[in-house]
Amino acid sequence: MNADTEGSPAYDDTLDEQRIAGIANGDRQSFRDLYDRYDGLLFTTIDKVLNDRDDSEEVLQEVMSSLWRKAHLYRTGRGRPITWLASMARNRAIDRLRTKQRQTRLRTAYTDEMAVNPRGSTGLSGPEAATRRDTCLAIRSAVLDLTGVQREAIEKVYFEGLTQQEIADQLGQPLGTVKARIRRGLAKLRKTVEVT
Repeated sequence: MNADTEGSPAYDDTLDEQRIAGIANGDRQSFRDLYDRYDGLLFTTIDKVLNDRDDSEEVLQEVMSSLWRKAHLYRTGRGRPITWLASMARNRAIDRLRTKQRQTRLRTAYTDEMAVNPRGSTGLSGPEAATRRDTCLAIRSAVLDLTGVQREAIEKVYFEGLTQQEIADQLGQPLGTVKARIRRGLAKLRKTVEVT
């Protein structure tokens, strides 16, 4: 953590709240001051989760970008500014870790599938192949029957490997809205798969 140039205590909640309010109003100096004050602490918080310097630096930049866009969401009386910032950093680091783990699982599953059924191999035949084809067609049809926003959210999670928070940030939507879209879409898909 960098020392504040004004020589104030390590955590000055009043000053930090003023800076967050300044950021919410587009004050770049408040943003620079808060960044200089806590970048080391936030980096350490992130790096404890990721244990990867490059990823931690990227996530720190994402957190600071999110702070610039979401400073208006901070509410005094609901917790200290440093707690809010550290929670944002930790949650973003956990999201990054989950994304990396999901991508690793997908790569491993793909590699395993290629080992069992290399491209150009005959693969399945007979009733098993017909059943799988019918299931795939039913699922594809069910995905197309989803509302556009449900389909978009599900595709971003399962095909692009984004976390729900990343989707919310990308779409400019509240996290709860994105979660609800995914939950409803998956429920609809489950019903379709159970029927087939």
